[in-house]
Amino acid sequence: MTTYRPTSARVTPRATVPGATTTTLWILRILTGIQATMLLAQPVLAGRFLDGHFPALSTHGSNGLALTGFALLVVLAAVLAWRPGRLPAWPIALACVCSFGPPVQLGMGYSRQLAVHLTLGVSLVAAGLALAIWAWWPGRARRSYRARRPRAMVDGGARVR
Repeated sequence: MTTYRPTSARVTPRATVPGATTTTLWILRILTGIQATMLLAQPVLAGRFLDGHFPALSTHGSNGLALTGFALLVVLAAVLAWRPGRLPAWPIALACVCSFGPPVQLGMGYSRQLAVHLTLGVSLVAAGLALAIWAWWPGRARRSYRARRPRAMVDGGARVR
């Protein structure tokens, strides 16, 4: 029986990132940036309403309704960044939280359940900002790119492709 010494085939990081990673990352960045802006506008609009500017309440509701639909686009962008883009899968879970929260948030707001509405609102803003900060972190594509692993040596050192 012959044993072969394992080769140390190190995969060096590429200087450039493949197109699928950068394209899907930029889509995710843009969508999470818009979502974070919309999420940050919600407490401002609620504060304006509490300050006496009553039309801000209808804008607050319209923005919440728009967030409900827009969050689905962020989930789709996170899935695309994961599969063809080779980014981690955990942002999909955070995007799903940001997607399932706004309908509950709308229901609690319209039914005047303010204890749940405010608590869930703070959680949604924190989750949306965390997702946007992760996506916009400098060098994200370079560090998140998963290079292909070298294949195992089979049949006396001949590579199976």
